[in-house]
Order: sequence, then C-alpha cells, then structure tokens
Amino acid sequence: MTEKKTPSNAAEWFEEGRMYFSKPDGVAAVAAMERVIDLEPLYRHPDGDNPYFYLGKIHEVEGRTESAVFYYTRALAVNPVDEESLIGRGSCYTVGKQHVEAIADFMKVLQFPDEHRRVPKGHLFYAIAENFRQMNVWEKSREWGEKALAADPENTRHQDLLKEVSAKIKPPHKQS
Repeated sequence: MTEKKTPSNAAEWFEEGRMYFSKPDGVAAVAAMERVIDLEPLYRHPDGDNPYFYLGKIHEVEGRTESAVFYYTRALAVNPVDEESLIGRGSCYTVGKQHVEAIADFMKVLQFPDEHRRVPKGHLFYAIAENFRQMNVWEKSREWGEKALAADPENTRHQDLLKEVSAKIKPPHKQS
C-alpha cells in the first residue's frame, strides 16, 4: 500500500481540494482550499478556477449565503469573468432578497459571448424575471419571463412564472 504524498505547493493543494470537493468532503475541501490561499492568495488554476469559488460553493450549499457571497466576491476579484461565481453570488443575493445585486450579476453573465457562456440564456432570463417578480416589478418580470419562455418554450417553470406575473398586470382602462 502506497502512502499518500502531502501536497507541497498551491497547485497540489488546489487539486487535493477539488478532489475532496467532488467526493464530497466539505471539511477536507475547505482545509485544502484555505491552504492554497495561505500559500498563494491569488492562485488561479489554468482552467480559471480559484479556491475562493470552491469555498463560496461549499458555503452556499451549506446555507451560509452571506459567507458564500464573500467568497464569490473574492473569486471575482481574482477572475472578474468567472461565470460560476457570478451565478453563485447572484443566486445567494436572490435568497438574501438583494434583488438589484442579483440582477446585476445575472446581467453580467448575459454579456458573455454565447460561445463562452456555459449557462443557457433561458436560465439567466428566468433568474432575472424571478428577481423582478420577487420585487413586484411585474412589467419587467413579464418582459424577462417572455424571453425565458422564448428561449425554452417547454419549460413549465418559465410558463408558470409568466402566467403568475401576467395575472398581476392589470389591463389599461378603456375610456368611454
């Protein structure tokens, strides 16, 4: 039986953290990612990932959205076009009822060229519509809900949101 070698640099600790993240073993993943930060605070893997994203994701999954926002923001300081951190932070903002901030993050992702964006536009349209819905901004919610439905016409979540929002909008009164 071979003994496991202890990581000796930030890149090795990062790979160890990703391995534990995928197990999932959040405690070991956090310890490894914190070690990466101790060794190299601005560490960024060649694929663009950084330890702050993983720490944000772990905190988000565990329901600590304020901490997750902190780590996602740090991840974005290292890589301002980190799609997953923008979406994660936007989702945490939505949960925390910080809808303006959530919409801003989702809008940033929409600005990425289609060939570089991983998340479908329809999902982003829906997330924006949902934030407007939660703010009771019915016209904007319907506008984005229509975009979401056009992007994915069979999606029942998109259909339901659009029905709900459309019912909240009163038709203009006819003058006699």
